[in-house]
Amino acid sequence: MLLTRAISLLSIFTAVAFAELVPVSPYTGKHKANCQHSKLTGALVDGRIYTFGGCYAIPYIIDPDDESGEPFGRYNDHQNVTESSNVYDIASDTWSFETNTPRLLRGSSTVTINKDIYFYNIDSKPRTTQLNLWKYSTDTKTWSEPDQLPFLIHGSLLTCHSNDKMYFMGSQDGYQRNIVRVQNLLSNQWEDPVYLDKRIYAKKLLCHETHISVIGEKADKEDDIAIFDFQRESTYTQNLINVYHNGSVQIVENFNITLGHSRNGGIAQVFPLKEWFYIFGLDESNSATEISKINTLTLETVKLDTLPYALTNVLMVPTENDEIYLFGGGKEKISVGRPAPKEDQNPSVPKIKTYNHKLIIPPTDVVKESTGEAGKQGGHLKLQAPDK
Repeated sequence: MLLTRAISLLSIFTAVAFAELVPVSPYTGKHKANCQHSKLTGALVDGRIYTFGGCYAIPYIIDPDDESGEPFGRYNDHQNVTESSNVYDIASDTWSFETNTPRLLRGSSTVTINKDIYFYNIDSKPRTTQLNLWKYSTDTKTWSEPDQLPFLIHGSLLTCHSNDKMYFMGSQDGYQRNIVRVQNLLSNQWEDPVYLDKRIYAKKLLCHETHISVIGEKADKEDDIAIFDFQRESTYTQNLINVYHNGSVQIVENFNITLGHSRNGGIAQVFPLKEWFYIFGLDESNSATEISKINTLTLETVKLDTLPYALTNVLMVPTENDEIYLFGGGKEKISVGRPAPKEDQNPSVPKIKTYNHKLIIPPTDVVKESTGEAGKQGGHLKLQAPDK
């Protein structure tokens, strides 16, 4: 609570960074952008980006005489899933084969703790339960499977770590009661859970020593978008919420986090790094992507120049040296009855169908303005010729 009050007294600044999009060595694995189920699974460990599994479409023929009840094969995803893992070395700009996953892996969430990568929300083939975790040691190149989680959740599993402890909750636990589970990694024991004093829905967690920063919203928040209001363009926002270890929940006042210009919040991607949330949000109406980062302790917001591409399912890996690596992604399939987004008509903008790039961000003190002035800035993104 003290942190929330202190932050409210600060002047919130927005730094505008003029970024540069630079091609890097193309991804060499099997995952393809036409796999619509998930983005490429990846994690950063000691200057190396580890990628795992993925899927790719395979050709198929529709039999017009097929009377099996699935004439268009819409329940058959016509995709192969791979178990291969490839690693990208940032310093040498090279790819190499790393290992095979325990099962065919379509996609997964990951969290890096020291030199170990934990996998959760595992979409494998054959399937595992939501209570399963995998652990990969980048030192020994060995896999292990920790004990199943001894609790149930609503929605997707969310986790973060601090001080040799992992914290778990469900994204939709607010439908009943939010309980944060705490595992001590040193003793491999479960500690007393944290019972929240308010019900919330969560999208992403970031652990600090005294509390957990959450991107989400109160469970009783009313949706101000009418169900059939198809014509309305909306900026999709969430709150920044501080969850303290004693269960106290504090919503940061007068501060919203923009996750894109679409009611489909799942399109936006959020990645924690130190005390920052990196946000990759789509502006579908303008066929663009807005990348920004928010300091969860000071509320400083760094807005990058908008990328002139609206690609979904992109692996976004921020690093500590002011670079963001982007791999994969593709155009979203347009649903029936939904208007197609505007195509970029600027012939000077290189066409990128999928990312194999890094976004170089200058120091935030290059330009720093108040929030009102920052909104007036035009695009300054520098694009190098993309890979073919």
